[in-house]
Order: sequence, then structure tokens, then C-alpha cells
Amino acid sequence: MGEIKVNKGRVYYYKIYNISDSADLERVVSLASNFKGIKRLRFERVGSDVIDIPNPPIQLYIDEYPIKIDDFDGYVTVKLEVNELGTMGIIVEIEFTGEVPISIFKIIQKSYIDDAESAFKIDTYFNNGLNILGPVFKGKYEKVFPILDYSIYYVQSFDHPLKAKEVVTEYGDLPELLHKSYKQLSTQVRNRTLRHAFSYYNDDLVVITNDGAFIYDPDGSDDVIDILDFLNTQLVTIRYYDELLNKRMREINSMLSKRPTNSLTEIFKIREHNDASRKLMALTVEVKSAMDHAQNAIHVTEDVYYARIYMNARQIFGLSSWEESVERKLEIVNNTYDMVQHNLSHAFDNFLELIVILLIFIELFAFFKH
Repeated sequence: MGEIKVNKGRVYYYKIYNISDSADLERVVSLASNFKGIKRLRFERVGSDVIDIPNPPIQLYIDEYPIKIDDFDGYVTVKLEVNELGTMGIIVEIEFTGEVPISIFKIIQKSYIDDAESAFKIDTYFNNGLNILGPVFKGKYEKVFPILDYSIYYVQSFDHPLKAKEVVTEYGDLPELLHKSYKQLSTQVRNRTLRHAFSYYNDDLVVITNDGAFIYDPDGSDDVIDILDFLNTQLVTIRYYDELLNKRMREINSMLSKRPTNSLTEIFKIREHNDASRKLMALTVEVKSAMDHAQNAIHVTEDVYYARIYMNARQIFGLSSWEESVERKLEIVNNTYDMVQHNLSHAFDNFLELIVILLIFIELFAFFKH
């Protein structure tokens, strides 16, 4: 049997940047005239009762042009995506039609995705977009800048009808594509990859890994693409707050590391302790509020299929692990706050004792003087 061919396919490359605490999407709409077009994320196959994103992200069209991939014609569309969580992403979509060998995915990966900056001038698009959209990003900017990239390989139709199992069987390089491997993977890794395969009907397929996903959907729906996109945005946001906690804790620990040598000098550290206490409380409130916002930015209910994809993708992307990391660090922040409060209390006690001693000394001095 020869190599299977794709009649209609797409490749999506995402590069997602965390910019700030949040973004004003209504202001993004007001700046849309600076771009070629605008689109707000909307799930096509299911309604908001199944997948609810209260404030869906906005995509802005910034470029489009034809491309030659080996002997095949393709078309590139470049978009900016702004999410209310304070992220901005560059999305490059490469579309192709005709009887194209499925190995084109590997060619696109090697020739374009592996060096997306050179192939698509990602940083240029990002900087130009940020120059225009900078005012929409709110909150104090921190020099913590996690970046994530992700690829999705999408087939709407093959040159002949195929069932999901046939796609897995006939496309033997699928695990290697999703793991960006140019060597054959072990049987264990291949089997583990294909365990994360989902089908709603017998002629559609979704396979998800940490590096990329493969989707076969004859209906041409973008719903799974949008779920994965949003989850990656959540991941970048949570990683941002994990790194922010690291950065702020280093600063506070540096402040607290200059411990007084005795109770007397501790009195003069009251201001430093009070400042550290205030910063710790502000940090806790900021991160808890932001984490709640990020975790509640999407709800998947009712539909078992989409819920399975959502929950499995969360697990594969390690979202729960990052959330647990943030929770552990918040616990450390709270413990540090308690320690600082104890030190403050001790310093005040010492200060009061010193005042009492001074008053007694003054009284005695006055008594003996007279």
C-alpha cells in the first residue's frame, strides 16, 4: 500500500507570550482597524453550554501569502491572538489542498516549524503587534516572560475515506511527528503516545502530546484546536505566576536574610519586617486572584467527548503539576508571612521593653537628682 494522501490539510504553529496580568479585549476591538481582519473565538460544533469561555480571545489577521512546499502549493495566514489573561500569541496557519502525501507534515515540521523564527519572522510580527496593542495590556509588567510553542497537524479529508484506526495504522510516522523526532521511537513511547487518542465517530481522530497534536475531522471543525489553544494559554499564564513567585521570594528572602545580631538591633529592623510583610500579603492576594481567574476562564461541561479531551490535555500539558507548584510556593509565602509577623511582634515587644527601661531610668534619674 502506498503513502496515504491528504486532500485538504492544515498545520498550525503557535508561539504564546505572557505579557501582563490581563488584557482589555474591548480595547483590542477598537484597534482592529490596524489589522487585516478580526475574529473572536467561537465554538462551531457545540454551544456555550458545553464549552464556556466567558471572555473569548480575539484573533487579528496580520499577514497572508502563498508558499511553495516541495512541489506543492500552500497558503500561509498569520494571526495575533490576545487573551484576557494577558497573553499574546502568534499563530501561523499553513493550508494546502490536492492529493498531497501525508509526509508533507514532516517536511513542514523540518523546514518551517523547527526554525519558525527564520521561516516566518515570528519576532518581527510579535514586536510590530506589541507596538500597536501595548496599551491593551494591564497590570504591572514583570521581567518574567515565559514563552510556549505548539504545533497542530490537521486533516479535513484524505484522498479516500479512512476510519480512525486506519489512519493510525497507515500513518506509521504519527508518533514521531508529534514528538518532533527524526529517529524511530521505541515501541513503548509509540504505544504511550497513541493511548492519548480520541474519537467521537469512527472516522475522526485526535492524538495529543505535550509538543503537538494531530486532528482528523471531516467536518472541518476548529473546536478541538481552540480547546488546545486555550489550554496552552492557561499553561503560559500559570507558568508566569510560578516564575513570578520565584522572583518575588528571592527579593523578599534577600531582604530578610540580613538578620539582626541581637534583640537591640532587631528593633531597628521593624520597618524592613513591616515592608516584607506587606509585600508578602500583596503577593498572595495577587497570585491567588490571578490563578482563580485563569482556572475559571474556561468550563467544559455536559459533553463527555470534549470533557475527556480537555481533562486529558490538561494532564498531558502538566497543568495540574504547575498549579500544585504554585500552591506549594503560596504555602511557603504564607509560612514566611507568619514568620515575619512573629519577628514583627518580637521586635515590637523588644521596643516596648526598651521604652519601659528608659522610662524607669528617667524616673530614677529624676528621683536621685532631687
